[in-house]
Amino acid sequence: MIIKQTTLDLNGPVLSFTVQPQSQTVNSGDSVIFTGNAVASFPTQDPTNPATNTGTIIYQWYVQGDGAPSDGQLSDGLISSLGATFVGSSSPTLNVSNVTNPTSNGLSFYLKADYQSTAYGDPHISPVTVGTARSTGNAINDPHASNLATLTVNPTISVTSHPSNQEVAEGLSATFTASATASDGSEVGVQWQLNGVDLTDSSTVAGSTSNTLTIALSSASTNDIRAKFTHPTASNSPIFSNSATFTVVLARAMVNYEFFGSGQRTFSSFNLADQPNDTYTFYSDKNLGSNSTILYVPERDVEVEIEVAGAAGDDSGSRRGGHGGVTTIRYTLQQNREYVLKIGHADGYGLGPKGGTPNGGGATFFHHGGIVIAVGGGGGGASSGGNGGDGGGAGQAGQSGTGSGAGSAGSSVSNGTMPSTGGSFANGTSGGQLESCTLGKYWAQQGVSPCSFMGFGYLINAIGVVVSGTTNTIIRGFKEGTAYRNNGGRGSYGGGGAGARGGNASTSNGGGGGGSGYWNGEGTFVNATRGGNTSVVGYVKITALSTETVTQNITDTQGTLNASSPFTITRYISPGLSGTEGHPIGSILYTVNISGYVDPELSASVIDNSLRASGLSDPNNSIAVSAGYPKKISANTYEVAFDMDSSQTAGQRQATFVRSFNLTMTAKVA
Repeated sequence: MIIKQTTLDLNGPVLSFTVQPQSQTVNSGDSVIFTGNAVASFPTQDPTNPATNTGTIIYQWYVQGDGAPSDGQLSDGLISSLGATFVGSSSPTLNVSNVTNPTSNGLSFYLKADYQSTAYGDPHISPVTVGTARSTGNAINDPHASNLATLTVNPTISVTSHPSNQEVAEGLSATFTASATASDGSEVGVQWQLNGVDLTDSSTVAGSTSNTLTIALSSASTNDIRAKFTHPTASNSPIFSNSATFTVVLARAMVNYEFFGSGQRTFSSFNLADQPNDTYTFYSDKNLGSNSTILYVPERDVEVEIEVAGAAGDDSGSRRGGHGGVTTIRYTLQQNREYVLKIGHADGYGLGPKGGTPNGGGATFFHHGGIVIAVGGGGGGASSGGNGGDGGGAGQAGQSGTGSGAGSAGSSVSNGTMPSTGGSFANGTSGGQLESCTLGKYWAQQGVSPCSFMGFGYLINAIGVVVSGTTNTIIRGFKEGTAYRNNGGRGSYGGGGAGARGGNASTSNGGGGGGSGYWNGEGTFVNATRGGNTSVVGYVKITALSTETVTQNITDTQGTLNASSPFTITRYISPGLSGTEGHPIGSILYTVNISGYVDPELSASVIDNSLRASGLSDPNNSIAVSAGYPKKISANTYEVAFDMDSSQTAGQRQATFVRSFNLTMTAKVA
């Protein structure tokens, strides 16, 4: 029997993958290779399967995911919708290059194996001729797909905003912001650094791991602030923002202010120490209506001298309006507290504060919150038949006008005695009176007492509306609305000047009376002047105080002292004592008067602790300043006492004069 082998495989093979493509993770911009390999095989049998497997396997890569072609079939070249370039799309090995996140991230690839049979014609190759060696049929599972392989492209992170340079005073907070995003939109971690060191939240640091950092430093310094951004899978993590310079300066005499007048608003600030002579003057704008200036010191308490001047009354022909009164005090502006200036002008120039009609001068008021601290009285208005009276300073009545029916002056109000009730506007020609605190309108309706503070908050106007642009970082107490400031008498002739008590208007072609001034006793009194401001516009002048020191070595040679200005020194011996031996401490001493300074401080020390003023020696070298001395007995006068070991009783001390000692005076000066 003759057996002949034919090349005709009656049943096609089975396709299977011996190499499956594997999922891979790479960074943006990298290349990745996916590989698959398939084989065609015939089932095993007995007798042995004679199939010769003369066909070939053709490969094609496919993709699933956003941006994929509708049929999923890949082709070589850049496919923008997939964010990558492909080579080998019809081979077992697919090269994917320049991958991107997020476009390429999450794409899934698979390979299809298609068995190219030899039993049938292939229009892409040539018809099959019967009897040739290409007679294997289609694969039973043709085409056959591999497993899916997922491409993970790690994201990149990038900074989208950088912190800006900040300068603040020591102890005050600065705020820095920065942000970054991940290419796949996932969360980015933040860690702020000060001079390259990671920050943590504390009493002076907030938001150390957020996009907004708030930080305060206690001492002057220059620092670098930056944000470090991290991501658990980003290929370029960590990255850093630009560094911002964080400058901490010594607390300055900064003054911030909010000005309001006839629809105008101004928000500004200045360093009082940078002004000429360390002085800044606020004036009333006579061309505006009612005006307010709210000021506060944001960096530290600032010691100042404040001059509060009422407006002069307006002239009438050759007749002079009364000059505005001036109150001058020393005062400490407390950090982040509200101080309000209501600066007067003469009648006829706006809504107020103003004096009585016609021509009366408006008073000027300095408030801490709603509390009236100081007032400069407005001058009385002139008429064709008389001059206006001058306004008063603190504790002073105004001056009556002159001429027929002249208005009488606003009466004096002793310092610190302004009542909190009983305020009134002018009643005809009769002047009204101020209250010690602002009553307001909205706050009165809320039941808030005139002298109280409302706490930190924005400015609220008389009808209860928050005034936009104002700060909420200060403790406020001023209450807009009723306050009885326009209290100068009104009439047809010279109007009364406004003040703590308004002057009366003239009743018969004379001048109006000047308003009185006031000081509530807070701070230190410097001066009060009846008259003094000749302008129809009032003002508040603020001058920073500095410390001045004067030191002198004093010699007492048996009662002859060599002191010079600002010291005037006299000896004092208690009445009834004779000699200088054995007397109690304090019964023999020096009286020191200091001239030309406001509320000075004095210290004393012994230069030679062995020599008495008489020339006698102390063998124990025990002369010392007596305990409790220097003792202040008035604003500018001190007592200075010395003592030594008693010359008569062992173990006791006695008063003595001393040959040489030092006096050192310190005082605040404007």
